[in-house]
Amino acid sequence: MNITIERLSKIALIIFITSIVGILIYFVKGALFPFIIAIVVAYILHPFVKTIENFIPLRARYPNIAIIISITIVYLLLFIFIMGSLVLLVPPLLTQTTDLLNQLPAFITNARANVESWNQEYSSNIPDQIRLEIDSVLNDGGNILLSSFKAIIHRTATIAIHALTLVIGLVVVPIFVFYLLKDRESLKTSFVDFFPDYYRSHMSEVLNIMHKVIGAYIRAQVTLAAVVWIVITIGLLIIGVDYAVLLGVFAGIFELIPIVGAWLAFIPTLVIVLSTSPEKIFWVVILFGILQLVHGGIIAPRIQSFTLKVHPVLVLVAIVIGSEIGGLSGVILGPPIATAIKEIFKYFTDLNSQGTINDYRTSNVNKY
Repeated sequence: MNITIERLSKIALIIFITSIVGILIYFVKGALFPFIIAIVVAYILHPFVKTIENFIPLRARYPNIAIIISITIVYLLLFIFIMGSLVLLVPPLLTQTTDLLNQLPAFITNARANVESWNQEYSSNIPDQIRLEIDSVLNDGGNILLSSFKAIIHRTATIAIHALTLVIGLVVVPIFVFYLLKDRESLKTSFVDFFPDYYRSHMSEVLNIMHKVIGAYIRAQVTLAAVVWIVITIGLLIIGVDYAVLLGVFAGIFELIPIVGAWLAFIPTLVIVLSTSPEKIFWVVILFGILQLVHGGIIAPRIQSFTLKVHPVLVLVAIVIGSEIGGLSGVILGPPIATAIKEIFKYFTDLNSQGTINDYRTSNVNKY
């Protein structure tokens, strides 16, 4: 009986602490955005820093100097990459974005007109009941497309209004990333030392689980986003679709959202093609279909194997909750946080069932 009460007390304490942390994050989410960006960037850069550090002589004798040199080299390579991207990609992206925003209402009107024209052309050979269903789907689809693009425009305007605050906040990102990469172990030790001796081993294992799950997830999603961005951009350029570079960037960004990202990326491409080059819609559908087949059936399961431990419905719930709490960053980080919470509860459940602290292995979390 006492053991049951003790376990319930621990669970209640965990829920209480989690709720307090969640409430605090919700109220200060705007100020936390640059730090969330820094954490994401640190997870992406960490493997490169460790790889370069392994090639530095005397790293065992002078570990602090070795890590600083490796971080500096990674920063220089990242700076070269960013400057090259600015020179090659930003000018066409700005031009295409400005033109797209100016032409957007006309594009949506033309897309709906083309679809309705096709519907009227083939309606004579379709039974009335089926034709009515098609009309309903087309009307609903047009409204969804219009609402989606209105939401995108509204979000873009909101970001532009807060651009100055965002720029000021992002100034701290490189500094924060530097210290996350340089002092990761000491930061972890300092955090664990806040807890009593009995809980330190548990908190250390919790941090290890979060590091493995969230780090692997971020690197996997960035890899998939880069693959989708390159493939869609090249494919649309070959087909001859207008705004191919911009649509490729959209596809890469939406790929950061699991499960629904690929479908969201298809919406703007569908509208543009239907309004400018409807005769190319077949090849665009083939392009996205092949990508989704290869991506969803081969690449994603191999790279995201650890996320398969969480049901897709729970992933969608995590996306919705994350969007309410943290906006875009919440959408991206919601699923791995949900996975980490699941693994943490599994750790404590196994611990309670055994009654002692054993060498817990998170073998179902693959390190990417």
